[in-house]
Amino acid sequence: MDERRWEDLEMDCLVKVFEKVGMESLLLDVPFVCKSWYKVTLNPSCWQSLIFPDNECIEVWPWDVSECPNFQNLMDRFASEYQIDGDRCSVTAFLKFVINRSSGNATVLKLPKCCTVEAFEFAANVCPGLVTLSLPLKLLMNSDNTNLELIGKWKNLEVLSLGSWSNLATILAIIQTHCKNFYGLDLSKGYVDEHHALSIVKLVPNITYLNLKGAKVNHDSLVTLLRGCKDLVMLDARDCFGFDENDDEISKLASHISKFMCEGSENPFRDLPTNLVWDDGYSFQEHVEENWDEMLNDLNDAFND
Repeated sequence: MDERRWEDLEMDCLVKVFEKVGMESLLLDVPFVCKSWYKVTLNPSCWQSLIFPDNECIEVWPWDVSECPNFQNLMDRFASEYQIDGDRCSVTAFLKFVINRSSGNATVLKLPKCCTVEAFEFAANVCPGLVTLSLPLKLLMNSDNTNLELIGKWKNLEVLSLGSWSNLATILAIIQTHCKNFYGLDLSKGYVDEHHALSIVKLVPNITYLNLKGAKVNHDSLVTLLRGCKDLVMLDARDCFGFDENDDEISKLASHISKFMCEGSENPFRDLPTNLVWDDGYSFQEHVEENWDEMLNDLNDAFND
């Protein structure tokens, strides 16, 4: 084997290894081993999975979220190692730098909780081949400034993880129109009421993967999901708040799902009425079900104009 072919083979092997080491090592450890390793880290194939570190803070309320200490530590170390003025190393600038390393080849992107609207828009324009996407609460709650329609640019999107249930119907309407390969939704630790359940059933009924682990979801909403999403292969409903893990109706409806998990889920209010009823005896659930089709049609018309 000639020397050039050997070098190419060695680089291919290193790329395969460096794809697995994680963002921090790829930025701050591997490049300083030797020049050849640094050169390999510039290969876009090493940056197909862009999983930014995040914090594990407890979110008491949606508007009371601390910053991302792990992400900030990464930025600080990056600025120190490369002797960059800290004032020049903003969140937006750092995110753009890392995302740009993929040269458009990224297939996985998890944005940190402190992601800016500008960085989100940049990712939408330079990462057209995303298959898996995770969006933080801050972007979804800031819908007045965040152009959610940009999600439609990811035509190959298959799995979406949302840090908030905010604007769920809007997002799923975009996915229904533009993302034909979509099959997986992650709403873990979120809140899923009848409104959200109906959005999922009516807009992405053919999903096969649904993650609700640690979410607040009541009996009726889960029943709506089970009755409407007939193709589910995996449903993670462990540690949920709002229904009992030994609920007979839910167990029966989920019997066809090859991987259904609900251990640890509980409903401390099981003895209370499941539906809120207005003075005229008309339940809120009935109101939502009767009017939701018309509301979703209006939403779809707005995006198709």
